[in-house]
Amino acid sequence: MDPRVALEQHFGFPAFRPGQEEAVQAALDDRDVLVVMPTGAGKSLCYQLPGLMRRDLSIVVSPLVSLMQDQVDALSRISPDVALINAQAGAEANREVLERARLGQLRLLYVAPERFSAPAFLNGIAGVDVGLFVVDEAHCVSQWGHDFRPDYFRLADAARWLGAKAILASTATATPQVARDIVERLRLDDPVRVTTGFDRPNLTFAVVPCRTAADKHARVAATLADPAARPAIVYAGTRAGTETLAGKLARDLDCEVVAYHAGLPRDTRADAQRRFMGGDVDVVVATNAFGMGVDKANVRTVCHESVPGSLEAYYQEAGRAGRDGAPARAVLFAESRDKGLHVFFIQRSQVDDALLMRVAERLRARAKDGRYDLGIDELIAQGCEEEQVRSIVGHLARAGVIQPAPSSPDRLRGRVLERFDGRARAACRASAGEAERARWRQYRSIWEFVEGKRCRRAAILRHFGDPTAAHVLDGVPCCDVCDPEGAVPVGARAPARTSSRGRGSAAASADLETAIVEVVVSAEPAVGRTRAVEILRGGRSKVIQKYSYDGLPGYGAFAHLRADEVLEQVDALIEGGRLRSTGGAYPKLVAVAA
Repeated sequence: MDPRVALEQHFGFPAFRPGQEEAVQAALDDRDVLVVMPTGAGKSLCYQLPGLMRRDLSIVVSPLVSLMQDQVDALSRISPDVALINAQAGAEANREVLERARLGQLRLLYVAPERFSAPAFLNGIAGVDVGLFVVDEAHCVSQWGHDFRPDYFRLADAARWLGAKAILASTATATPQVARDIVERLRLDDPVRVTTGFDRPNLTFAVVPCRTAADKHARVAATLADPAARPAIVYAGTRAGTETLAGKLARDLDCEVVAYHAGLPRDTRADAQRRFMGGDVDVVVATNAFGMGVDKANVRTVCHESVPGSLEAYYQEAGRAGRDGAPARAVLFAESRDKGLHVFFIQRSQVDDALLMRVAERLRARAKDGRYDLGIDELIAQGCEEEQVRSIVGHLARAGVIQPAPSSPDRLRGRVLERFDGRARAACRASAGEAERARWRQYRSIWEFVEGKRCRRAAILRHFGDPTAAHVLDGVPCCDVCDPEGAVPVGARAPARTSSRGRGSAAASADLETAIVEVVVSAEPAVGRTRAVEILRGGRSKVIQKYSYDGLPGYGAFAHLRADEVLEQVDALIEGGRLRSTGGAYPKLVAVAA
């Protein structure tokens, strides 16, 4: 059947979007394919249509159950030959799905990447005639990407073991470097590369500098005050912040606002998503757990209440707006504290040999017949942060020491393969170093975007290697840099930019002075000059943790400055009479009333 005929028959579309037909034909011809399309450009169809047209089985690997379930539900209205295997369905239901695959009754089978470390699944799928092996969200295979996942490392071997005739990798957020890494790690053979460009001309981008969290929240509310700015998705940086902001927006906007994050009960999350998708609620405040695979065409605004960890993550989330092609806004609210928090989280995920050894030995000690199953809290109690535990598990998997298995978010399951010896230590060091360098690159990219003074759209396109960046929209205003008055609603505009690329700017100096005084006033017990500097730069000493100084306003907000620069400002405040030192063997700082 001609792909264009099949397109109308299965999906009711009269024509392909750019790039889709090339990808579909390549997949039908058993060619490896790399599809890089922006969010909302229809990349899912590039594997769904050939999967439905082929006579063999296409396996689709995707990182989120909710994403897979949404696609399976939609495809089930088109064809009964689509199914999903996941832990929530239960063992018996999963066995029935595998039996249908063995009998040739399925065309598309969705699975999570962890399934390929589960013997029951591998035994059940062995011998099935697999045509396409699809790796969705393929940037997860790359440590250069913003959402690296160790489980994706095994997928190239899994595809070959299954005898797949072709691999199709798809992503919306691949820089040229990430795209090369995807091809290498999945071992794509002379792939057909389908890249349609990253431009979303109907989106207007804006960055709004804010001085405090309260300032941010007020500006978010102002952005969404006009009903025409909704439906809207507001991304918050933390789970607690999600619920706090949802409550505030509900009061300020006088409408219902739902919260969504991974810590909420599954039924609560499902209800929030269902009501937002169905139009019962027009505003959802969520962490980045919400959005992947959410295809609501008429979202008019996406707000970021804090700066995401990478430009890739930002653009993927901002791309939830305006999928219907009508004008839409993506507004990012940036506070100087966000920068310090980024540095803090990068530093907190760093690992050393002692931590690697501690986690590896704990997993080995808890293993029975080579298999471990323990709560992640058990490793946190050993002196590791949760981010460190997850990083270490990835490094150990990459070094061949362990093989993780499917598990709930609060547990670790898998097999111990090798001892943590000198070879494994060296491999883990290399993996950790590569991951840290990637995180710092992402940090620099997102802050160059936030603090930049050139067209936002052109900056995004340059980052992704899109050649249209040089002549984007032929000078038509498209962001707050090109059109300061039109890009941001009046009530949300900042009177002046508070972030600065130059360390000596008046705005940056004023921010630092205010933060120093706030730390001195808030710290209990009182702090001296060097401790105040440590707090503002996000230090993690035992004293900081003992007295909960990491909860003070301004903690980590100036991690991007050198210690001597912050100390110089502290001393200037003492000289200027705004602070005084108590003197003595252990001098403390005291704020002087105006």
